[in-house]
Amino acid sequence: MIASTAASLVNLLGFITGVVLYVMLLWMVLTARPESNRLALLTGLLGFAWNAGGFGGYGMVNLGFTQSAPVLLAAAFSSLGFLPAVVVHSALRTAEVTRVQYLVLAAIAYAMSGIATIMNMYTAITAGTAPSQAALIGLTAGFGFLLVALLVLTRGQVKRGRVLSVVAMSVFAVSALHLSSNHLSGEDTWWMELAGHHASLPLALLILYQDFRFALADIFLKRALAFILLAGLIFGMFVFGVTPLLAANPASERSTAVLLALWVSTALAYPFLRRAAALFVDKIVLTRVDYAELISTLSRTLDRCETPEAALDEMARALAPALSAKSIEWSESSEDGPPSWVQQDRRSARVTVLTTDKPHYLFSITELSGGRRLLSDDIAMLEHAALLVARRIDAVRAMRKRYQRDIQEQEMRLRALRAQVNPHFLFNALTTIGYLIQTAPERALGTLMRLSGLLRGVLRASEEFVTIGEELDLIEAYLDIERARFEDRLRVYIDVPRQLRRIRIPALAIQPLVENAIKHGISESLAGGDVRISARLLQNELLISVIDTGPGVTES
Repeated sequence: MIASTAASLVNLLGFITGVVLYVMLLWMVLTARPESNRLALLTGLLGFAWNAGGFGGYGMVNLGFTQSAPVLLAAAFSSLGFLPAVVVHSALRTAEVTRVQYLVLAAIAYAMSGIATIMNMYTAITAGTAPSQAALIGLTAGFGFLLVALLVLTRGQVKRGRVLSVVAMSVFAVSALHLSSNHLSGEDTWWMELAGHHASLPLALLILYQDFRFALADIFLKRALAFILLAGLIFGMFVFGVTPLLAANPASERSTAVLLALWVSTALAYPFLRRAAALFVDKIVLTRVDYAELISTLSRTLDRCETPEAALDEMARALAPALSAKSIEWSESSEDGPPSWVQQDRRSARVTVLTTDKPHYLFSITELSGGRRLLSDDIAMLEHAALLVARRIDAVRAMRKRYQRDIQEQEMRLRALRAQVNPHFLFNALTTIGYLIQTAPERALGTLMRLSGLLRGVLRASEEFVTIGEELDLIEAYLDIERARFEDRLRVYIDVPRQLRRIRIPALAIQPLVENAIKHGISESLAGGDVRISARLLQNELLISVIDTGPGVTES
């Protein structure tokens, strides 16, 4: 009696589980597929109809709540009979078969299910029993034949295993009822009856796992595992704790206190069991990414990004596999950010990157695989990642502003230097020419022509940067003028390798140093002196030296 009652309860629970699974399949098909796959929708409806009919025709009857209803059972078995036909039809649509093969096999499948339905209804009306054993045998043999035909037709195809596994599971769901029947005694053992009644559950689990595994795990599997762990804990406490205690002293106050303590401990243990089930599903079943490690890696990668575009691309590359998204794209947004950083609907999500200055940025996450929806830990990770990217973009923009300001300041200083150098050099050159007119008039004209060419070159140079070779040409022109004044007292040596003369430097960077070396070094010595100009490349730095042999500068 106890075994029979327990089997009835398990049978009832199995039908309830089937209703839940097929309702979940219906909900996922309607929400996750905008094109509304009709065959997947029909699969969910048929599975729901079978489990709902079995719940009323078997589960409630076994517990004595209602009387047996043969027509209800016949309708439930008819729904189960059409289930493999719909699955075969769906498999034919994805398989690479000819049009004739597609039509013939689909017609055979629906014809067998239709004939089985008529036989079930006839038996229920005329004999008051359901289902028809002949109908179950015909479905088992017929769909077994179709499964073999599909094995032959789809050999060598890429998605063959995925398709045939679903078809095989649907055939098993129908055949299990026939195979579980004990024809000799006319009665089924309780465990074989359970196996036959609930053979459609693996089909629902397989379809959900293949197409909506994240939804299956998040919505159903985590709660189911937590419930199983809790039931196992209660069973263990009852068998090893409560039963011996009540057997020894059933009415003592100590027994009541222990029962109360066990009840409280069960309630306290459930949160830990739920977290353990969630951890198992995330790590083992779904193999989810460790978000803490992902954020740490993303932070290190963003530190190397020098542009906002590079930072945004890096975030998209990091998040797409972690969220099982088909694509993650970003775009600029001039609107103010929403109240929440992350927003999602049934099939997509949007993440706002709120930078200090506009434009802001918006990530569009589309087509999450497996019916996945963003949970609280996913949203927390996305908000953290968006904050990291926003701060990096702010830092890059600030560095760009500082760089542009430094460039402008350097350009202003360079213009000021040139404005100071040109009049200074012109004054010294004119003084030299005036001296030559008095002492060597025949050389004054040549020196004046050199000055004219020198000024033409200086005034014509509109670029802020020139090559070292161009700068040395200007210096040579300047030295020709200075040699006219110092004669043998000025000796200049230039040591710049040819390969370095193509390097670009700020204009008039060397000439003022040469001019100061002559003015403050050589001119202060009656015997004159040497001026040496050299350039060397040390690793990635260019070293330019202007050295004179004058008396040097005083402390003042």
